[in-house]
Amino acid sequence: MKSETIYQIILSVLADEATNEEHILFSQWIKKSEENRKEYNRIKRLYQISLRLPKETRVDTEQAWQIVRNQTIDKKKIFKFPVWTRYAAMVAIIVSLGIILFNEEVPSDTLSQMEQIDIKEFVEPTLLLENGEKIALSEESFSIKQEQVVIKNDKDNKLVYEAKKEVTKKTVLNNHLVIPKGRTYRLHLEDGSRIWLNSESELIYPEQFIGDKREVTLIGEAFFEVTPNPEKPFFVKTKGIEIIVLGTSFNVSCYGKENTISTTLVEGSVSIHTEQGEKQIITPSEQFTYNKKNHLTNIQTVNTELYTSWINGKYIFKDATLEEIIDKLQRWHDIYPNYMEEELKSKRFSITIDRQSTLDQILEVISFTSDVKLEKAGNSINIKKQRREE
Repeated sequence: MKSETIYQIILSVLADEATNEEHILFSQWIKKSEENRKEYNRIKRLYQISLRLPKETRVDTEQAWQIVRNQTIDKKKIFKFPVWTRYAAMVAIIVSLGIILFNEEVPSDTLSQMEQIDIKEFVEPTLLLENGEKIALSEESFSIKQEQVVIKNDKDNKLVYEAKKEVTKKTVLNNHLVIPKGRTYRLHLEDGSRIWLNSESELIYPEQFIGDKREVTLIGEAFFEVTPNPEKPFFVKTKGIEIIVLGTSFNVSCYGKENTISTTLVEGSVSIHTEQGEKQIITPSEQFTYNKKNHLTNIQTVNTELYTSWINGKYIFKDATLEEIIDKLQRWHDIYPNYMEEELKSKRFSITIDRQSTLDQILEVISFTSDVKLEKAGNSINIKKQRREE
């Protein structure tokens, strides 16, 4: 099959416009070799990036194609089309983007990379490797041998990195762990640090820490137990704050759609730097919060168990609003609350929820212990006052 033909077919598949014959040819091609699968993943990533570009930054197709033709790269990867079609135009944009993104010396932004992921597309925990490979983390034990490390997946929802004794290549290779709704995962990094990732969370981290610092990037929620190393501090990057530690235990909640980022310290100490240059140090049982909209910060003393109990399979709420409880449940269940009265959102509860409980059981407990009735209607939860008979 000619190279221009397969790239036309790939773009047809990505655009959901492929015919039955094209789907068959695509399936045969991608199964033919590992190299073909990697090439497809590369084109898919670039295609998705091109769709997200603002109109003002999109590349002119004629200009893009000329750039591609003039580049001194492997000519085998330049696909010339006998007819100028819309597929050729799209490929020109994609390849030029590929040159810009991967061949130019432009620093990668891990947060931007994470924001390009639609976590709703994932149904199980997934490991994304630097080469574009996606590995579904099933409930089975297996090992993956990489150049720098051996990655071991445990059937108990745990991913362990073991560094090889001799590493000659000093290139940072990042991995991207995606945890979908309703799941959690544990991660043991090669330095011995342990991380618990909560539902709807993402973490980018190197296979092996190289240089004078250890750095990871988080969207969502995670609990960290960082192995002490005064010579190599540990950095947690989020959208709004950066947390610097030497060795400590703490929880970070930084979901993209929420206005507040919180860091709750269990033991040790951490230094927190905001985007505005503010620096704060917190001590055990203190919680630092940062508002992404107005940039206000706050430090308060808290019961850390209320913010870390999720790693033990339960949620403990103390004087929490019903809205806060429902928001937590939405990270585990595909539900949409429908409050019949606005004031019900501020109704307060103290309750412990086992994450193994079914949604029906949880709704029943809340309804039984209060004057609020929660009724399931498909994916909606109708929330209203209930009258109890005397």
